[in-house]
Amino acid sequence: MTDRELVSSYIERAAVRADGDLGQYVRDRVAEARPHSHAGAEIPDGTRLRGAKQALVAVSRPVTSHQSQVNDQVLNALDRVADDLRELAARITTTDQYVSRVRATAATIEGLVDELVTGFEAERTAREDLGGQIAAERETFAAFRQEVLGELAEMRARQDTLLRAAREALPDGADRLQLLSRELSHHDDALYEDIEDAFRGSREKVSTMLAGYLDDIATVPTDSPVVDVGCGRGEWLELLKANEVPAYGVDINQVVVDRCQEMGLDVRLADAVEHLTTVEAGTIRAVTSFHVAEHLSMDTLVALIDAALLALEPGGLLILETPNPNNHQVGAANFYLDPTHLKPLHPLFLEFLVTSRGFEPVEVRELHGPGIEPLRPTDLAGDPARTGPFVDALNAAFTSPLDYAVVARKPGAPA
Repeated sequence: MTDRELVSSYIERAAVRADGDLGQYVRDRVAEARPHSHAGAEIPDGTRLRGAKQALVAVSRPVTSHQSQVNDQVLNALDRVADDLRELAARITTTDQYVSRVRATAATIEGLVDELVTGFEAERTAREDLGGQIAAERETFAAFRQEVLGELAEMRARQDTLLRAAREALPDGADRLQLLSRELSHHDDALYEDIEDAFRGSREKVSTMLAGYLDDIATVPTDSPVVDVGCGRGEWLELLKANEVPAYGVDINQVVVDRCQEMGLDVRLADAVEHLTTVEAGTIRAVTSFHVAEHLSMDTLVALIDAALLALEPGGLLILETPNPNNHQVGAANFYLDPTHLKPLHPLFLEFLVTSRGFEPVEVRELHGPGIEPLRPTDLAGDPARTGPFVDALNAAFTSPLDYAVVARKPGAPA
């Protein structure tokens, strides 16, 4: 029971007593007793044995001489009590009426509170529903935007591909595109393979370095093939075959093609750009190219990226790995061990180029540390506070990764 309920019960019980006319009952009893207020002080006339009783009163007068006054005062007090009871009853009645009004007001307020709570709940539900609708609209808009951007990129790629084909068809088209900007003649194919065998590293080492890309391919869960551009000795194709990933390679080096085919690999003698423009659009899972981009002229590199965008299915991958010129040993020396290399490609530039041709998202991934322990400021003589910036510059120049990869995704979700 609450405090309010407890007080109300007390008031109700008092009101019941007042309604029973307790005050009138007291008045009636006082009226009956008042004629006898002299009892113990006087003997009324006509009383039996009045004389004897009068004698007794006289004997006890020292004790009862004030009894009549006491009795009158008691009766007067009871009269006042009766008046107080009547006044209390009136107050109780008034209080009860007030309590009734308070209860009615409280009930009204509680009803209003319930309505407000219901209204707030409805408003919150409406806001949540509206928020969900807005979120859904945002997702729809984002998907639409991505779809439109993807279509625009494909349209541009088709247009540029047609323009290149038209330019090559001109009678004086002396600037016909080539896959390798410093292409060796076909009778030097074996020489190029000897160069790769000498400086690329063992097959086991290359396979180990390429194995990490299998996780990227797994993010495109389809049965479409992977096309490896400039497949070289076929280490990547061997990894894909061992992991039951459909794949084939494209290369213009006859020695490469023959060697890979002898190992049971599907490799085709063809120009990669021309080949990708002939496959059905949106049917390739991934286009990979390891240490090929640095061989290409700018026009051919853009053509390759455009052709890959058209050939890839939505969500498909373009993976380009190339030497990292941020490592000065690579950019200033090792890069030129291969005479068919054209020029180093800065990571920021290649990222920009792939993004500008319509791929999103695009990740630059640094690879293959040089195996050199970085310097510390304390390794040099002098104040470490002064030698620190010089040490940082040396480390950036000579201990940066030897290679990097651009891993780019065609907009859209895989089918």
